[in-house]
Order: sequence, then structure tokens, then C-alpha cells
Amino acid sequence: MNQSTAALLDLSGKVAVVTGSATGIGEGIARTLADAGADVIVADIDTDGAGRVADDIGGAALDLDVSDAAACARLLGEVGERIDILVNNAGSYHEAGSILDQSVESWNRSIELNLASLFHCSKPVAARMVEQGDGGAIVNIASVDGLLPCLGTGYDSAKAGAIHFSRSLAVDLAPHGIRVNAVSPGVIPVPTLDRMHSGEIEHFWPKQPSESGLMGPLMSQRSANVPLGRKGTPSDIGQTVLFLVSELSSYVTGQNIAVDGGWTLV
Repeated sequence: MNQSTAALLDLSGKVAVVTGSATGIGEGIARTLADAGADVIVADIDTDGAGRVADDIGGAALDLDVSDAAACARLLGEVGERIDILVNNAGSYHEAGSILDQSVESWNRSIELNLASLFHCSKPVAARMVEQGDGGAIVNIASVDGLLPCLGTGYDSAKAGAIHFSRSLAVDLAPHGIRVNAVSPGVIPVPTLDRMHSGEIEHFWPKQPSESGLMGPLMSQRSANVPLGRKGTPSDIGQTVLFLVSELSSYVTGQNIAVDGGWTLV
């Protein structure tokens, strides 16, 4: 690779916070950014998992509940000497399924974890980036479910909100040189889902759900017919995030990239 091109991907000296990075997609993102030279703070409510990943990549672990606005303000306002990159990856599809089965409390949890958490984390980090005075990059992990209905009204709506939140925040922070983008993963097998399907952990959704067009035959058919012919990996998402936080994308802001192998095309 040409040295000047390689330099554009070099994150040496940059500090990155990745939420929900103890496993799955977040772990893939954390590892990719660390491989590019960033000092990564692995932020997760799963302290054991965060410690494992942080030890592996030479980063730091942070016990963070993204649904706790006060904790996010306090911890993200103080962690590290600076923050150059924030990846809002933490979220949950535990509240998926038909509206006929979903309680008000379940809806609120989905919005809190998948949308409100982006505000909780972005606000204190944006304030620090503005004070630092040399820009920064924020990437919000949304979902293809925010583009096409799939899992449930709460989850799908929250992820659609995450995409537009990214666009709004990009305009908001542009005068400070802070770029904001979103990534929408497609079908990405992760350990948590594998553990659920194997019965190791409790099933996320009702075992006898109400009849619904969501999570039904149409959704299964779409997921089984990805044009590129394979499921994605956490590294696929990590590499896209690397592009968006690196100098290779210095003129890119307010965009959403679907990393789905063509899932949204069929």
C-alpha cells in the first residue's frame, strides 16, 4: 500500500470509545480500531467481557450503562485525557416482536436502549470534542431494520431514529469539524443470538408470539436471499467504521451506510 494512503487509515494517537464492545459487532469494531493504532476504551455493562477485550487489544475497560444518562455524562465526561472517536454501538433487540405482545414498558426500553442512549453518550463526548478544538468523529450503529421493517415496531422505529439522529447531529456539530455518520448492519451472526438459539440463555422474544408480519416468512426469505450469498461478520462492520472515523472519509458526514450484502435490495 502507498504510504500516504496507509497514513489516512492510521489512528495512532487517537482515543476511541466503543460502547457495547464486550462481544459481537462492538467487539469487532473495537478490535479493528485497535489494529489501526487507536487507544480503545471498551465500554460495556458486561464488565467481564469488556475486561477480556480490553486486555486482548491493549485498551481500557469502562463499566457503562448507556441507558443511564447521568452515568454517561459523568463517565464519558471524565474518561481518558481526550476522546477523538465515539462509536455508539450498544443496543438491544430483546424487545422485538408484535405490538400485540409488547407492553408500554417494553416499548420504552427499546427506545431508551437503541435511541436515547445515542444522545446520552454523544452529548458529553461532543462537548469534549468541541473543547479540544480539533474535530472528531462519531459513528452510530443503526440497522437495516431502520430502513425496512423487520423485528418489531419498537426496535425498528428506534433504529430509524438512530439514522436521522445521525443526520441531525452531523449538521449540529459540523461548525466544530465533528463528523457524524451511521452504519446499518445486515445479517450478522453474534454470540448472543447463538446462545439464545441453543437454549443457553433465555429466549428474547415470546415463544408463542401473536401472528405478525414482522419476524415472519417474508423476513426469513429476505435474510436467506442476501445477494452476496453470505452472512456478514463483525469485522465487516468494523472495517466500515474504520473508514468513517479515518481521514479517508474526511469529507463524509451525515450519511448512513448499509453493510448488508444487498439485504435491503431484495
